[in-house]
This record gives sequence, structure tokens and C-alpha cells, in this order.
Amino acid sequence: MGFNTLNIDPIRQTFLDGRTKGIPGTSEPFALDKIADKNWNVLREDMPLPLMVLKRANLDYNTDLFANYLRINDLSLAPHGKTTMSPQLFDEQLRCGAWGITAATVNQIQVMRKYGINRIVLANQLIGKSNVQTVVSEINADPEFEFFCFVDSIGQIENIEQSLHGIPQNRPIGVLVEVGAMGGRTGLRDRSQALAVISEISKRPDRFKFCGVGAFEGAIPGLDKSATPVAIYADLILDIVRAIPQSAYHDLDEFILTGGGSSHFDIIAERFKSLDMSIPVRVLLRSGCYLTNDHGAYRSAQEDARLDPSRQWYSEFRPALEVWSYVQSVPEPHLGFLTMGKRDVPFDAGLPVPFKRFRPGSGFMDVGECEIFNTNDQHAYVRLGADTSWQVGDMICSGISHPCTAFDKWRFMPIVTDDYDVIDGILTYF
Repeated sequence: MGFNTLNIDPIRQTFLDGRTKGIPGTSEPFALDKIADKNWNVLREDMPLPLMVLKRANLDYNTDLFANYLRINDLSLAPHGKTTMSPQLFDEQLRCGAWGITAATVNQIQVMRKYGINRIVLANQLIGKSNVQTVVSEINADPEFEFFCFVDSIGQIENIEQSLHGIPQNRPIGVLVEVGAMGGRTGLRDRSQALAVISEISKRPDRFKFCGVGAFEGAIPGLDKSATPVAIYADLILDIVRAIPQSAYHDLDEFILTGGGSSHFDIIAERFKSLDMSIPVRVLLRSGCYLTNDHGAYRSAQEDARLDPSRQWYSEFRPALEVWSYVQSVPEPHLGFLTMGKRDVPFDAGLPVPFKRFRPGSGFMDVGECEIFNTNDQHAYVRLGADTSWQVGDMICSGISHPCTAFDKWRFMPIVTDDYDVIDGILTYF
């Protein structure tokens, strides 16, 4: 299967108006593909704040940087779509060489299929009648659709079978046996469990097709202390894969071995690349946050990787997400409030970090000593230093931590130049 072109024209023809967060209330309804014609600029206050923006130059830089890494290391990519849930960004990722797109839920699969994605990895367990039947209906309806899901128990296999009772399948469901870590998230914990599940899969060739092994290293215990558990986990996975009998995969064109979130993908890639089998191995990363990176958790993870002499990552992604808000009140010395809160920014992996200040009519100014230390639904609490000259109406630009819980706060995001001219926009579908 070749390059997958998505049908995103309906998105670009979607009309926006003042009911959409980020669109001025004075604007007449317009199609998204006409947004550049508005000649809006964020710093001119042409759009209401708070406003989360995507920096075009940094998106392109990150895309090129990761594509080069994948090419040099002979790796494939199915980026996690849950990060952005934007078919327009999926389209860019596929055009830049992504092998497929990863989903976490069947609802996300439904969005992806709506816009024509024909290769999807569900990096999660497929469970429940409605979910199972939805997936199989897509498989039955489209011979070009390639689907893979994680399986980590005989109970899950039986649940899928029960959900499909009396329903024919044109093709079996592609399954990747998931290996987990003790004390971690989903996934089989040892070799004997994995081999038992693979054996059960082989007994049901009309329902299932064993295609490889899946993993996720981002939720294993001990990562707050060092990256060593990732290497141990990867070696466990390789030990299990090497124990799989050739009869389980002799009829495959390739064996899929997939892992790699956005923090430790280099370790996973280096370990997985060492696997030698009787058939070709596709080492498939699923990093999603590489596209935007951030100013928090992922930026810190990238810095840790570059400083670790045992790691194989030497580059630096650029943060492409920013959120702009106004100073709305300075009611006490050293205390300010911004016009953004939990409805607008992520707070699960660290609070936003202010790093730019712009005063309309005056220009950029030193942001000064400041720290966001709390958020309500629509407010951010800021601790101000003694020399901070923040005024009501100042525009503050903050970096966020964790893109996956940033995109879901915005149905619409403008794409801007480094001068904050609005040149395009995306829609999200959470």
C-alpha cells in the first residue's frame, strides 16, 4: 500500500464564527480555508485571548528533524493520533512519510476512517461489542484498510469472539501481542503468558492474524529516577520475541515490533533494531508529541536524552505550541492573574511557563520574574517578582507541558508565522 492521501477538503470548508473559541465575535462566518484572507495578527489583538497557536516554522522543523532520524535509522512511524486529533496534521504526517496513524480508542478510529486513513494501529485493547463490531465493519467494507490492535489476554480474545457471534469477517483482525512491565500498565508480564496468547490466536485463523508484538515504555515504573528501566523492558520484549516459534509468523511478509513514545524512543529503537528474524522486521515507533514538543515534560525528557552518554539522541525539537493570554488583574503585590485556566491549557504534567510579554502599542518587554502556581477554570495565578512591571492588558505568551492534553481544549487553533500572522488553522475532533 502506497501513500495515503486524506480527504480533508470538508474540514477546510467548515464555516467558523464567533461561537468557536478563538474566533472574534465581530467576524462574519467564514470557511476555514479563507482564514489567511483575514490578515489577522495575534499581537495586533485581531483575535480574542486566550488563544493557543501553532508555530508553522517549528512544526516544519520538527517534522524534518524526525523524518531524518527515522530515515537514517531505518525506522517506521505511526504517530499517535490522540495527541492532536487533527486530520489536517495527520495528513501532513502521512505526506512526510508516516507508515500509518495510531489510535487509542475506537472513537478516534472512527474519526480517522472518516477522512480516509487506511492503516491504523489501535495501541490499546479492543474490548466490547459496539467497539469490536465497528472495527470489523470497517475491515469488511474496505479491502484496503489495514488494522492492528493490541491483545494481552485470552480473556480479550474470548471477548472479541463473543462480540462477533454470528457476524462474518472478510478478513481476520490483525493483532499485536502486547508486552507490559510489572507494576506498569496493560500488557503480558512474561514469556509464558505471551506464548500462551499467541497459541490461542493461532487456533482462530478466521478471526485473528498474529502480526507482531507491541509495547509502550512510557508507563513503566521507575522512569522518574532514570531511563534504565526502558532498556530492561526492551530486553524483556526481545527475549519474548525470540522465543516465539517460527510457525506463528512463517506466513507473514514482515514482523511488526512497535513501541516508542515521545520520551524514550531512541532507547526502544536501538534495542529493537538488534532483532534478527527469519522474516523482515518493521521497527515501528508511535511518537506523537515530536510534532509540537513542549516547554515542559517533553522538553525536559529531550534534554535528559541529550545529556545521557548512553543514549542515541543528540538533536533538539522546538516547541510549536504557545498560549497567549492577557494580564487581567494585579490585585496584590507580587500576585497577578491571566485570562486562561484549566479550560484552555494542560495542567496534568506541569503548569504553563510564561516566557514572553507584549504590551499593545509598546511592543515586547521583559517578562520578568514570574511563575504560574495554580489554575482555576478560567484563571491562572501568577507569582510575580519584586521588579515585575506587569500591567492589566499586557499580553503574556506561555509554553505548555504535555501536548496531548492541550489540543483537546481547542476545537480550532490558528497556525501562525514567527511574526504571529495567521496563515492557516486546524480543527480537532476529540
